[in-house]
Amino acid sequence: MSENNTEKQAIERYCLECCDDDKDKVKKCFYTRCPLWKYRLKKDKKIQEN
Repeated sequence: MSENNTEKQAIERYCLECCDDDKDKVKKCFYTRCPLWKYRLKKDKKIQEN
């Protein structure tokens, strides 16, 4: 498992936990002050800052 996959998985787990394990809630998340908000829907293998 690459480091980037681990980061992506950690973000997914965090967001799902925050949104009661509901993927639809993660997609509709409006809490833009969260430092992970802009990464929550990333499909890329590499997590990059835009």
